[in-house]
Amino acid sequence: MIETTRILSGFLLLAAALLSVTSAATKPNILLVLVDDMGYSDLGCFGGEINTPNIDRLAFEGIAFTQFSNNAKCETSRTALMSGRFHVEDGVYQGKGVITIPENLALAGYQNFALGKWHIFGSPMQRGFDRYFGFHEGATNFFNGEGTKGGFSYHLDEVALEPSDLPDDFYSTHSFTDYGIQFIEERDKAKPFFMYMAYNAPHYPLHAPKEEVLKYQGNYMDGWQKVRDDRFARLKELGIIDADAEFSNSEKVIGGWDQLSEAKKIDMDLRMATYAAMIDVVDQQVGRLVETLKDQSIYEDTLIIFLSDNGACPFDRTRGPTKKNNYMPWDERSYWCYPAAWAKACNTPFQGYKQSQFEGGIATPMIVHWPNGITVPATFNRQRGHLVDIHATFRELAGIEYPEEYDPKTQQLSGPALGPARGISLVPSFTGKPRAEHKYLYQNFSNDKTALVRGDWKLVNFNKLYNLKEDRIESQELSTSLPDKLELMRSEFARLDLELNQGRAIKKLEVGKKEIKDTVQAVPSQK
Repeated sequence: MIETTRILSGFLLLAAALLSVTSAATKPNILLVLVDDMGYSDLGCFGGEINTPNIDRLAFEGIAFTQFSNNAKCETSRTALMSGRFHVEDGVYQGKGVITIPENLALAGYQNFALGKWHIFGSPMQRGFDRYFGFHEGATNFFNGEGTKGGFSYHLDEVALEPSDLPDDFYSTHSFTDYGIQFIEERDKAKPFFMYMAYNAPHYPLHAPKEEVLKYQGNYMDGWQKVRDDRFARLKELGIIDADAEFSNSEKVIGGWDQLSEAKKIDMDLRMATYAAMIDVVDQQVGRLVETLKDQSIYEDTLIIFLSDNGACPFDRTRGPTKKNNYMPWDERSYWCYPAAWAKACNTPFQGYKQSQFEGGIATPMIVHWPNGITVPATFNRQRGHLVDIHATFRELAGIEYPEEYDPKTQQLSGPALGPARGISLVPSFTGKPRAEHKYLYQNFSNDKTALVRGDWKLVNFNKLYNLKEDRIESQELSTSLPDKLELMRSEFARLDLELNQGRAIKKLEVGKKEIKDTVQAVPSQK
């Protein structure tokens, strides 16, 4: 059931004063902002202490989706987003049997612009975009563009750039916005546009301008448990989680802070301050994009969606030379990361992190804003959704069908057959109407981190069972008390695993310490 709970009355009054909602425009412009490795509660409007007024305003004037899911990893999430299909399906990861969002929108007369991180099949210009500035790999230096594994993959349109092509004051979050504004200003004003703004912040390495880091330095000296507790309380005040929600015993305390030396606490504070600064800078850039839309007199007719590709990252991969030389995070020679304890705080109220299929890995704070299309501003939407729904949403807004065949090389509606689209359009939500529910949401990262959501129930890693309706934060594990439900969910996961992988079922699943040999072929179809 859909629930449009009103956000705090002050936010509602602010939205009412700022909005004048009219009927939905035909073929709106679309701005999709995707950030990288950001936790569920990092934004102010989702309970965080980081200064994000521009993004918060979009939430308070639009809709905050509280139960939206990603695929817990950069490339798997981006694959599902761009294709509208589950990334595990045969060929999808290589871009086979898919039509991307810009390829589909181009059939409806859209011009398509991409900025930032790509990190999936092909390249932006090969898969439907008309303009592009950004990099192709998974992570790069924010100040000089060097890839995490060396090399340099920045491109402007189809031209491979050299490091010397970047300006002396380069900072990726700023530059993506600069080019995004340029593309908007230079667009064909007779056509609608789709812009995919894929910021690499706040993915490691932790890099931010000095003045931005100093704004937050010292704010985190009370440690990760204090941040988690404060965010948990604010999430309840905002109505995002139930007021009586409680952490499970294993999740109540993030230990270790009190055992750190003062020097180590200062170190940890600096890392989290830099992470916060990176998100703050993203917010500033979203503000610049919004001002550009207003200057171009297209703000009211532009759908803006903001979300993250997965939860906060637990991997502290800080490099030795950075520690040895104490390079500051505004120095391009530095390579800082934060540890799992900070990731847990960022993912409040959930357990798990990036790659995990617990909600801490797959829950994304999603915000939708569209003055001329949303008639229920300042509300929450609590229906379960997934990245595959974005493709379906944009198709409906553009008035374009999902074709049966598409050849990306010729851009013709003939050639390779497309696999089935998996998403359900979010458009009814914009006017407060319920939309069809997913029959299931299948999650799989590397076969040992899996999940299935079916109705109110969620199976995690083939051996943990939760009722998401009664327990949104997965604090009560039910496999022991409900063994029949556990086996039913296991059987359903096995069936879907075979169907979606087209015969290449999981060879083994880890259940506690025991390896279960996959016997999915014996499970009857429930189509």
